[in-house]
Amino acid sequence: MASSLYNTGLEKILDGTINLDTPADVRCLLLKSGYTFDPDHDFVSDLTPASNEITVSGYSRQALTGEAITRDDTNNRVVYDAGDVTFSALAAGETIVAAVLYIYNAADSAAPLLAYIDLVDTATSGGDVVIQWSANGIFYIPVA
Repeated sequence: MASSLYNTGLEKILDGTINLDTPADVRCLLLKSGYTFDPDHDFVSDLTPASNEITVSGYSRQALTGEAITRDDTNNRVVYDAGDVTFSALAAGETIVAAVLYIYNAADSAAPLLAYIDLVDTATSGGDVVIQWSANGIFYIPVA
């Protein structure tokens, strides 16, 4: 499960605009094929959700829970993690290829992007889809 940070998200974390230690309202959305990751995208609207976000019945963006930031002295990095996310009863018809984390705002044009997580292609089939984050965390920032 490869992940990449968006430039604007990393900037807002480092300048303190987004404080992940006091959990911000981080949400997860799912993408189908068609979107190409671009670290210069700033907001959810840059993803062109009408074309690239899944639209099957039962789908809605989900809030993350259990967010945690930990220092990993062994691997010299700081890790961001959260509980796995369940998207319940997604109707058949689309294939999920990636998840995107962002800070919630009612307007997609003001919701900053944080991270892009490449997933194993998963077809929706009427059941639940669980996004199980890596045992190494959702993303990390290396110290050196």
